[in-house]
Amino acid sequence: MDWITCTKSFICVVDQGSLAQAATQLHTSSSALSKRLSWLERQLGVQLLKRTTRSLSMTDAGDLFYHRAKTWVDDWQQLVSETTSTFGEVSGILRIGAPLVTGNRFLVNFIAEFLEIYPKIKVELTTLTPGQLPDLNLDVVISRELEYFNSASYIAAKLFDFQPGFFASPTYLARHAPITHPDQLSQHNILLYGHSHQPQERVFEDGTRLQLSGNFVSPNPEALVSAAVIGMGIILGGAGTVQKEIDQGLLVPVLPALKQPRSSAYAYYPKLEYNHTKTKLFIDFIKQKVKQLYI
Repeated sequence: MDWITCTKSFICVVDQGSLAQAATQLHTSSSALSKRLSWLERQLGVQLLKRTTRSLSMTDAGDLFYHRAKTWVDDWQQLVSETTSTFGEVSGILRIGAPLVTGNRFLVNFIAEFLEIYPKIKVELTTLTPGQLPDLNLDVVISRELEYFNSASYIAAKLFDFQPGFFASPTYLARHAPITHPDQLSQHNILLYGHSHQPQERVFEDGTRLQLSGNFVSPNPEALVSAAVIGMGIILGGAGTVQKEIDQGLLVPVLPALKQPRSSAYAYYPKLEYNHTKTKLFIDFIKQKVKQLYI
């Protein structure tokens, strides 16, 4: 018996909710797991789990040990992974956080290519709300620049610049007169990001101010892109967000010279005592992939 094996077994039992499911997950037997849990409780001198034939629940001591131990095991695995990757093939779990639109429409394809290059790395992608501050439980957060975020605990690496503009489907544009001036957009259905149907004011690079309104609003960028593709209205977003639809001819620029001020996307990752091998490899890979897409 050893602390790491028994602690990992305890965590798995709690996560799976039963000895039998945890045994399957760990490729061992329920009796072997039971012995590990008993050994752990003897070493600690407290009961961690209340076990009956029908149920399993944590004691207060078990709840405390579970949460602290899970963090400790994650840190240990990260340390082993980083040490190994320094002198051998890169491996381990890379935890990435990103807003929905960034994760779904920007990162997924790049992650697939990244994993082909580094097959021993596993990725966990977590969806964040736009503007959400970085989480120390994540290895890296991809986000637009957080202007008021100035933490001594993080490193910020700029990835690329982007300028949102207007896009619509050819079918939508065919049903309306040609759009040649920004003022005409007030007569069109703008698909709005958010939770409210209140008009949204937007300022553009040339100083133009527009009040945008429409009959469809959603905090889900995928829904907005789909709505634009089927001709419901005009969408305001970055070209990279709808690049696939542009390449397929499903969306085209509207007033391409009218763009919002340039913004930047950053990778935020925590300052730690050990190397960031997987994180740095991923950030460098993303920078190379977007070099030709954003200028």
